[in-house]
Amino acid sequence: MKTPAKAVDVETLYRYVQEQAWTPALDLLYRHRTLLAIDPLWRHAAALLIQELHPRLPELSQAVLEQLFLLHTGRLYPLPEAVFADLVAELVRRHANRPEVARRYARWCPTHPECARLLETPASSVAWEDWNGFAVQQHMPTQPATPPSLFRSEQEFVFFQAVRDVFPTYLVYPNVALSCLIDYERMADLLNASERRYVLRALVDCVVFDPNDAYRPRYCFELDSPLHAEPARRRRDVLKARVLQQAGLPLYRIRPPSAAVERDAFVMLLRRLFQQKQSSAS
Repeated sequence: MKTPAKAVDVETLYRYVQEQAWTPALDLLYRHRTLLAIDPLWRHAAALLIQELHPRLPELSQAVLEQLFLLHTGRLYPLPEAVFADLVAELVRRHANRPEVARRYARWCPTHPECARLLETPASSVAWEDWNGFAVQQHMPTQPATPPSLFRSEQEFVFFQAVRDVFPTYLVYPNVALSCLIDYERMADLLNASERRYVLRALVDCVVFDPNDAYRPRYCFELDSPLHAEPARRRRDVLKARVLQQAGLPLYRIRPPSAAVERDAFVMLLRRLFQQKQSSAS
């Protein structure tokens, strides 16, 4: 019986650990990042790798340290608290000659003695750094924080993935400012004062852009929740549709049958819609 591919890769990871081949080991872990949350074999192999790396942090290359850092901060595989703290402290030491970069790392573990000492030191004004002829000034967060997602719900994210499946050669973006989709100066005279204010603050749930036509928008989608039944929301929905129609953009408003529609169901719906559109155009 043939050994499953993922089992072979786990064995490869163990071999890399034995050979102390840290970069290919971390690359392999990243390629199988989706399995880390669900597969006990991969979690055990990852734990062994981290266990071997922890005491070697001072001797590891900068690239390996940053791979480890991104593994944790990118939520691909959470490092033990002590390992992450020691990793951050080592990165702070490595960037001692670049205070702003060192501070950026230190803010992830402000209670670690080495990080605390750096953060207690008053920061000087941010200097311009030379990066191969480019002048770069880095303004880093004052404290660790998780930025909000582009998506306001899990259903929006699932729908976005479905749109990408249906338009693989286009660029798809979520929550695009309505003002970025229209020629505001040309349309300003067609809109009243309240409509102009609305255009400047409204978002469109999902927009498909054509990279072969100067990244112009092609299709707009709105995913309705039950909240869209409210009178005020309905008035805004009508207004958005009217603005986009005058701007020459089609809007597809979709109201799912439930709050947990699967991605495949959205894909099937979208393909039917656009097959019908192509048939009617021919």
